[in-house]
Amino acid sequence: MSARQPHTVLVSIVTHNESRDVERLLPSLFAQSFRDFAIVAVDNASEDGTRSTFAAFEKVTPVPLTVVPSRENLGYTGGHNLAIARAVEAGNPWVLVLNSDVVLAPDYLERLLAEAGRPEHARVGAFTGKILRAEGADLAPTDVIDTVGIRMTANGRHFDIGAGLPDDGRYDAAAEIFGVSGCIALYRTAALLDVRIETGFFDNDFFLYREDVDLAWRLRGRGWSARCVPAARAWHRRRNLPERRGEMSTAANLHSVKNRFLLRINNAGREHIRATFPGTFARDLVVVAACFTVERTSLPALRWLSANRDRLLAKRAAIAGARLVSDRALLPWFTSSPEGARRADA
Repeated sequence: MSARQPHTVLVSIVTHNESRDVERLLPSLFAQSFRDFAIVAVDNASEDGTRSTFAAFEKVTPVPLTVVPSRENLGYTGGHNLAIARAVEAGNPWVLVLNSDVVLAPDYLERLLAEAGRPEHARVGAFTGKILRAEGADLAPTDVIDTVGIRMTANGRHFDIGAGLPDDGRYDAAAEIFGVSGCIALYRTAALLDVRIETGFFDNDFFLYREDVDLAWRLRGRGWSARCVPAARAWHRRRNLPERRGEMSTAANLHSVKNRFLLRINNAGREHIRATFPGTFARDLVVVAACFTVERTSLPALRWLSANRDRLLAKRAAIAGARLVSDRALLPWFTSSPEGARRADA
């Protein structure tokens, strides 16, 4: 990074045994039409040659590339928090957070930043493009939508808007959304600083899974919005889906259970709880019952929540104390109607 002038964007990548994906991702970054960015890659104790892959790219990279090796797995949250802290220190105004299993169209950054630079979007804290599905080890592009933003439901669930639908033009209009998926997310560094809590920009208590939803909710609570720019296109290989829960790793399922409750502990105020209680309570009973029966490997999630109760409630109080937007103002985003998940431009 230049000591005289910071790059416009810091690209944050977190890896754990993903050498082959890195071989696809980095060339798509090097091919970006927008060039004023640097890359920080945090490798979480990979054992498959990922670091050797990065070392090979360091010899030919056309943009600054810094690899931060970690001896332990810091998770999605810990890895990205390290890189975001570097962006803050360097004065980078934007952070592009990426999974390793993605590829970007050459104009992805250019199109997002053009939209982000418009004066009327000064309070937009997060941007995403139209993210389509990629398939297989080669991340082959498809015409199936992966996500055009996060939508929230009244029973404590969240989904990716458009997931699994054909890209038939229905989401071609730019729109305000509740939040953006962390697989490919452009965040305003000032917004991340504004919502940083004791456990990080992304909450390190999440480790992985649902952490992007928590960040979206905290951004909303501080008056920041999110936006989808469908003209910016990228592809993502989606590994974890609700219908594939039985195929997900034990660790992913455990964090999913823990973070379902942690998400509301952090963000749901009394008015939100009252308004959504019937739906959330019914589903909570199903989740807890599953932990005691068919998915006992997730039972430690409930024990962790109990053991950390006092600390989590103190964190909740700190988040609530910093809120600028009421539960009542945010409740319209929590709907079972997919049509209520986007507010498209006129």
